[in-house]
Amino acid sequence: MTFPLSRRRQLAVLIALFAAWSIAYADRIVIGTAIIPIAHEFGLSDQAKGLVLGAFYVTYALMQLGGGTLADRYGSRKVLVGCLLLWSIFTALTSTAWSLASLVGFRLLFGVGEGSFAPANARAITESFPASLRGRVQALMCSTVFLGSAVGSAAVGWTIYRYGWRATFPALGALGLLVAAALLVSLAPQTGDATHTLSDAAPRASWRDIVRTPLVWRVAAIWFGSCVLSLGLQAWMPSWLMREHGVDLLHIGLLSAVPFIVSFIGTNVIGHVIDRCDRTRLRHLLAAGALFSAFFLALMIRATSIPMLMLWWTLCMLSFDMVYATVFSIPLKYFPAAISGRTTGLINFSGQLAGAIAPVVMGRLITVSHGSYVGAFVFLIGAGLVAGGVALTTDFGARSIAVRLERS
Repeated sequence: MTFPLSRRRQLAVLIALFAAWSIAYADRIVIGTAIIPIAHEFGLSDQAKGLVLGAFYVTYALMQLGGGTLADRYGSRKVLVGCLLLWSIFTALTSTAWSLASLVGFRLLFGVGEGSFAPANARAITESFPASLRGRVQALMCSTVFLGSAVGSAAVGWTIYRYGWRATFPALGALGLLVAAALLVSLAPQTGDATHTLSDAAPRASWRDIVRTPLVWRVAAIWFGSCVLSLGLQAWMPSWLMREHGVDLLHIGLLSAVPFIVSFIGTNVIGHVIDRCDRTRLRHLLAAGALFSAFFLALMIRATSIPMLMLWWTLCMLSFDMVYATVFSIPLKYFPAAISGRTTGLINFSGQLAGAIAPVVMGRLITVSHGSYVGAFVFLIGAGLVAGGVALTTDFGARSIAVRLERS
């Protein structure tokens, strides 16, 4: 396999993808803080807040599957730029919401726009970088969730505090349009059918081959449980900090930035470990990450001071990093390059499905518990424990990683 891109072009691709992911996560996390004044303005209940927080992940999850197919067929450039344009427009339009239904509608459309980005990103990495570097490159992309969330939390908290929630969404939309232009310039145009680009001699695989591979489903199950914990926590953490600890909007953003910055560093360290790690050790990374994230979350909700809460929250996020970086390196390093988009899309579908379910379930549990968050957090802890159990029983040997390929 050859990689015609020069090192300078690879660096340009890396910077553009990094910026795009940072904007993506800033756009996602804004709703967790914005929902506080939005709920006050529209008179939303906890259950209604859960619907708003989870709506994005419904369409985002569904688009993972179609996005993987589009990226594998047409290449990454068209799909990535199209995604950025769409989600930036719908992010900006969120500021015009006038009711619960309109809020949910804009969040659903935002999910449509961003949904194909993750599988197209995987395709861009396989098009631009050799397998020996993909773990580190993908870990860098994964780490943007934390950098984007850190900067986004602090900036969004300040912007909402200073200018209100309606001014925040158009600003994020404008940034997204600028990054879309950068991606258009940095990524190489794709000609013809991209399924033949990476290796004309490689056997082709159908969706049937992919879904009949047990390892794909086991990794998807691990990712589902871990995302129930992580995305549920991300969605409700600002509201919990305000209700249970009396933290205001400005300081919610500042506090949230701390674990995200630490996680940004941790994810990149894990990426280097993955590139040097024997594949049989992957289950230990996944199991340790899932189980420790559940353990530290349990300690966090029992913390009686803000410093201890921050410590356990940061360790919970660092543990989740181990799952996050490992899960997304698996399709790029251990599956055929021609199906990297579809495999990533299928695995990520499970995680985003968790993002659609977790906030809604938590909102319902908080409602029936008359405002108590205990049951909702126990639900998250249980999901992390299940993910750890699946990881411990997963075989990452060479035979289990092979995909049934149909030769054309």
